[in-house]
Amino acid sequence: MGRAELGQLIDRGALDASGGSQGRLSLAVPAAWARDGAGIEVTVPARICCARCDGGGCDSCDRSGAHRAPAEPAARTLRLSLPADLAGCVTVRLVRPFGEHAPLEQLLVELRADTAASPGVLRVPPPPSSALARSRAARGPLLGAPLSAPAVLAALAALAAVVGLLLSR
Repeated sequence: MGRAELGQLIDRGALDASGGSQGRLSLAVPAAWARDGAGIEVTVPARICCARCDGGGCDSCDRSGAHRAPAEPAARTLRLSLPADLAGCVTVRLVRPFGEHAPLEQLLVELRADTAASPGVLRVPPPPSSALARSRAARGPLLGAPLSAPAVLAALAALAAVVGLLLSR
């Protein structure tokens, strides 16, 4: 089964070389969920397979083959956005999935298309397109969006005023 990575990491090498604890979670998700733009909510098991030794036992997991997730189910419930294409297997790397003070440093979530979802995996519908439009309007114009001539002139005037103040000192 092929593996593709989702997302761009700033320093992937540093994450790969990290000696911290890494867990692995394999999940089946209906391909239609991904095609619809849905996300998932998953309650991670209380014990997560060690990604470094695949459950065989190593220094990272104190030879147990697994890492402990928080005891409370609410504290180990995660939401993920699904990629549009789940061909093969997609791996999502979550850094500090349970917060800064939890012992698990990274969680590798392997997503694969199947006819049914794994136990504990729930579909989270995408927001309605009207909600997306309202959300974008509330944020204002996007960076890189074209500005009107008056807006450009106002920005240049403000910049000239700041430069004038700095030069007069």
